[in-house]
Amino acid sequence: MIKWQFTFTISLMLMVALAQDLLPKFQQNQALAERAQTPPNGVPDEGRTTAGTNQRTQPSQDGAPDGREPSGTRRGYCEETDTPFTPLLPVSESGFSGLTLTEHPTFWFYIPYQTSSISSGQFSLIDQEENEIYWASFQLPETPGFVKVSLPQQAPSLVKNQEYRWHFELTCTSTPSSPKEKTWHQGVVQRVELADVETQLDTAGLLQRVNLYIENSILYDVSTELVEISDTPQAWRQLLQAVGLEELAGEPIAGSVVVTEESISE
Repeated sequence: MIKWQFTFTISLMLMVALAQDLLPKFQQNQALAERAQTPPNGVPDEGRTTAGTNQRTQPSQDGAPDGREPSGTRRGYCEETDTPFTPLLPVSESGFSGLTLTEHPTFWFYIPYQTSSISSGQFSLIDQEENEIYWASFQLPETPGFVKVSLPQQAPSLVKNQEYRWHFELTCTSTPSSPKEKTWHQGVVQRVELADVETQLDTAGLLQRVNLYIENSILYDVSTELVEISDTPQAWRQLLQAVGLEELAGEPIAGSVVVTEESISE
């Protein structure tokens, strides 16, 4: 009996010592697992998100143009559509990018979704020092089509020859059987000064202007100019062909997103 009690006591002491040694490791692993499931910068999954690291576009699926699948998703895609959710920009191996001559450019996207399937959207613009100079939460226009997000005049002007990253995200309407989903694109904009090109633009006709914009990759500006000029189907088709979206030539201009909340850096 005494020998059994002694053996039991030794075993119990070993189990306690082992538990004390493993508990900190277990707690550390649990904390790492929790951090791994938290979006960057500690932002909750359902809360505000800002642009993170650049994401390469995913391979084409279901007949969508190469590289125009959303740059990222959480819990899948919003809904199946015949046409892609995409920026009005050409796609390359490094993603979506283009130039602008303006201090406060406008960003255009083609949105194939019905408003009933999208609960909200977010847009952010980040400078080279990873400072968020603009963030907005918005609702989409009532009809699918081309939509725009404009950098407001109150926001800091883009600095010439610096790259800025934008992030455009849509949150799908959730149901009890379908959890909330998010889908997004990311890209780059750079403001440049091209004196010779600007001089040519001042005297060029519409189609010549479109060619100058496209040849010099000034794609953020040409989209806005064409939309503001009514009855220019040939020029519009020329632009869409240049960015690889000619199949969207018959899609409507839905207009601007409806900003519901925004944050502008000083």
